[in-house]
Amino acid sequence: MPKIRAFQIAPLPLETQAALQELGHLLAMARKGRGYSQRVLADMMGVAPATLVSLEKGAPTVQIGHYARAAWLLDAPFPFWQHPDDSAS
Repeated sequence: MPKIRAFQIAPLPLETQAALQELGHLLAMARKGRGYSQRVLADMMGVAPATLVSLEKGAPTVQIGHYARAAWLLDAPFPFWQHPDDSAS
């Protein structure tokens, strides 16, 4: 009998994939700028180093909370924290 998956993730639009990859890249640059290794930041976040590697690649399977925690720990801008009206001021 074939194995049935509980759910299957639909592919994201290319623009969304690109945005996640850019966010992961920005967080990786912020980490390096702070002088943290991936292991150190992963420990600070309470995640496995493999999760941080996936995050820095912009993987859509990484929980959004992990992206937010990394941004907070690195004091990096996180695009969803800024309201569109705030950018005009």
